[in-house]
Amino acid sequence: MKLLLRPSAASRWIACPASALLSKDIPQPPSGDAAMAGTAIHSLAETCYLFGEDPMKSVGKTVEDVQLAEWHCRMAQQHIDAIKEIEDYVGHKNVRVEEPVTYCNTFNVTLKGTADVVGIGQETLIIADLKTGQGYVDEDSDQLKIYALATINTLGIDWVKNVELRIVQPRHGDPRIHRISIDELKKWDETVLRPAITATQNPNSKPTPSEKACQYCLAKLTCPAQQESFAVIEAQPNITAMSKDEIKAVMVRLTDEQVGSLLDRAPIVESFIDTLRKHALERMKDGGSLPGWQLAPKRGVRKWKDERKAKKALVAAGIPLKALVTTEFITPAQAEKLLDKEQKEILDELTAKESLGVTIARDAGLRQ
Repeated sequence: MKLLLRPSAASRWIACPASALLSKDIPQPPSGDAAMAGTAIHSLAETCYLFGEDPMKSVGKTVEDVQLAEWHCRMAQQHIDAIKEIEDYVGHKNVRVEEPVTYCNTFNVTLKGTADVVGIGQETLIIADLKTGQGYVDEDSDQLKIYALATINTLGIDWVKNVELRIVQPRHGDPRIHRISIDELKKWDETVLRPAITATQNPNSKPTPSEKACQYCLAKLTCPAQQESFAVIEAQPNITAMSKDEIKAVMVRLTDEQVGSLLDRAPIVESFIDTLRKHALERMKDGGSLPGWQLAPKRGVRKWKDERKAKKALVAAGIPLKALVTTEFITPAQAEKLLDKEQKEILDELTAKESLGVTIARDAGLRQ
């Protein structure tokens, strides 16, 4: 069966090529609320851009099974603004949205995807991607570089000299741009991408677990490398019956090297356990029976049925109106989003960074 590689998952299968074959036959989980919202925003932005419509007029409408709120439509507008900025640079006729592009399609492997925005200038190729999630996405991403290479291949624009990779992420401010020469892109293709694609097809490739590779890997529950993450824990007898003090006593006996090794594996183990819990929940929702476990309702949180009615009733009960409404001064991060670019420097004089204490972190000298 042909191996299908997705550009959106490139950071995973480049970091751990073995994950591609391990995940091949595992079905994709159903889309969560965040993913569905992202799909709806993309669809709205594309339609409004192509037909010159105002996305804000779609508040309350349903797109891709999502009832659009104001923030959905605002994100779509920000994406449209970013597309028009690209238009100003390369011209309207040289901009394409939701463009299918293919890097390779051989007997053994296919790598293709859909670029949100492609802009073709005289010597510059622009690839822009809308990200609607909370997690910060680096503009120098594997996904965008693959889109650039696939666009050059699909459209036959081998005369390009420079590439701009743009991330449109409204939750993190203005669009971000990473510029790279075509020579640098080809070198990355030769030294990173092609070897990774070759390794994904090798059944003897060994998993190389890491926080980056394992975070969204479908094979976390079956990956043989995950077992090694529990090696030290499994060596302790009756660990499930140990008290906190007994576990602490075990920790004290570990060497610095063992503690460091466990810290390296901690994110992988935590990710594994998180995936296990989600898998167990879905399994039981589908009728599965797990010995010793049952489905239980989450703790209820009271919400106002109608704020206006509640406010009127509470005031009638003798509570002063000012006691019902609270206000807080916004944070520097929130203020930064409200300021124009040229105004943001005033925050340097108005703010100070205060450490909340110390924590453990990777040795900066060992980061790649």
